[in-house]
Amino acid sequence: MSDYFVLRSLPSIEAEGVDGYMEIEDWHDVAGFENWGVGLLAEQRPTGEVEMPAVPHDGFAGPPDDFQDMSVPLMSKRLRQAIESAGVDNIEFHPVTVRNTQTGEAYEYFAFNLLGLVAAAGPATKMSSHDGDFIGDTQVYDLAIDESRARGLLMFRLKEKFTVILVHRKVKQAIERAGIGSVTFVKPEDFMAL
Repeated sequence: MSDYFVLRSLPSIEAEGVDGYMEIEDWHDVAGFENWGVGLLAEQRPTGEVEMPAVPHDGFAGPPDDFQDMSVPLMSKRLRQAIESAGVDNIEFHPVTVRNTQTGEAYEYFAFNLLGLVAAAGPATKMSSHDGDFIGDTQVYDLAIDESRARGLLMFRLKEKFTVILVHRKVKQAIERAGIGSVTFVKPEDFMAL
């Protein structure tokens, strides 16, 4: 059994008993975050304060999801604290204010650049790539992690599919201890990415 898990957002729209969802418009007038989602040292950095609108839909009330890995990778303050308490140190942050467009309420979030692009898919992993390079665009089935390739990192992006973030069991446990229920952890063998 692997000590690594795929970190996934559990969107509020999928949570039991929650109406609606909040959409963080992370593509709206945001500069300086190019390449923050590919596991490499960022060539550009934002300057000054960054604020992103969050639009509630279908009667949603509450804070935005703790984690999203979209145009600008974002995490809440409490998720940042949890992963740092586990010892994750290969990550850079930039503060972001996420503001509810209906109520004006502000939430403290962080754009994150997770440094560590690791080719950790073991030989048992089933993969296909439309261009044959097996970097980024790879379809992954039955993921098997070769933990020796992780080089002791507690959190990293999978080189074969950089939208996949893997966390060590220690990070998983720190997030669970913090009571953060808006993320989920998928065993590698149960994971599929198209």
